[in-house]
Amino acid sequence: MKRMAWLKRTRGSLTAGTGDAAEFERLLREHVPALYRSAYRWTGTVDRAEDLVQQLLMRLYPRLPELRKLDRIRPWALRVMYRIFVDELRRERASPVEFGMDASADAEQDSGEGDAWLDTAPGPAELTEQELTQERVVLAMHDIEDYTLPELAQIMDIPLGTLKSRLHRARARLRELLTAERLAAADRV
Repeated sequence: MKRMAWLKRTRGSLTAGTGDAAEFERLLREHVPALYRSAYRWTGTVDRAEDLVQQLLMRLYPRLPELRKLDRIRPWALRVMYRIFVDELRRERASPVEFGMDASADAEQDSGEGDAWLDTAPGPAELTEQELTQERVVLAMHDIEDYTLPELAQIMDIPLGTLKSRLHRARARLRELLTAERLAAADRV
């Protein structure tokens, strides 16, 4: 299985005894496919999903003693991966967009003098995208991966009421999209 190659690459790049690496692989082997599915649903691309799982494995390996003590590894690992995912989204949104400025503008920006005009607050498009991403994640984890809302509240560190409203909005949005698709298909016939 191709996805298990990440586990082997991770194990090979980490510094620990072979017993620890084998135990790490044994503990996570059955969970990696489900973690990858979630990562793919969140990111929408194979490369980003693979990167997300790889980051998760790299972050979990030093925490092997904690992994040994867990009764249910998957929800815990999923929570860590969700936080990595959110951090990546925030990092992407916070990075300034390059507009092809000339060298003098680059020098001014490097000196910190040009930073005053940059507005780092998310705009309406970013906020809408963030909301849609959160709704998609909740819908995928609840309706597809079969996590309960209390489990999701713990994994995502979001109040239960907020999750319920996001799930409701996501289902309504999906219903609208499916209805529109059905109408478009009927028009093509």
